[in-house]
Amino acid sequence: MISRRAINYALAVALCLTPQLASAHLVSTRFGEFYSGLLHPLTTLAHLVPWIAFGLVAGNQKLSLTRISLLYFPAAVFLGVLIGAKLPARHLFEIVNIVTFGAGALAALAVSLPRSALLSLLIICGLCHGIANSVSTLPIAQILLYAAGVALAAYLLLIFVATAAYVLIQRVSWGQVAVRALGSWVVAIGLMYGGYSLLILRSVPQ
Repeated sequence: MISRRAINYALAVALCLTPQLASAHLVSTRFGEFYSGLLHPLTTLAHLVPWIAFGLVAGNQKLSLTRISLLYFPAAVFLGVLIGAKLPARHLFEIVNIVTFGAGALAALAVSLPRSALLSLLIICGLCHGIANSVSTLPIAQILLYAAGVALAAYLLLIFVATAAYVLIQRVSWGQVAVRALGSWVVAIGLMYGGYSLLILRSVPQ
């Protein structure tokens, strides 16, 4: 009688011998425009890591500022997606967004920002990231769904990271050190990613 282990091995080998085609950067095309927008920034390093940095910065502020930042950043992202749908050169904003890795420096330095400075940072960066996340091939109804998905991704990620950072800082003795360390890692990733992006740009024929 064939053992269960032999059957499992046979199934594993069969799966390995029947690969399917994989399309790069299209992980969410079958989930509808809302879910496509929800997943797109979370699967892109240039958006995911800076958004984590924004959450760390927000979590390092007063509770009132942390709460209000959870509304301003997703709203700016939503508006940026709508604006980006009408812009022909969105790739320029992808280059600009590399600079937003610098938000990790604010977290690493544990900077407490004034209300106006924090909201200006989140609004400007939210608009730029929204524009870079946008698409110009969708009708208005679908672009609204797509924009809502991107904005929800921004909200969920920001509230998770900001809440975790705030709780760590307030309730754990080593919380501030951990948040600052994460901020420094964001800066390091940004430097590597920025250098790689510049190398790619220089290698492209003009």
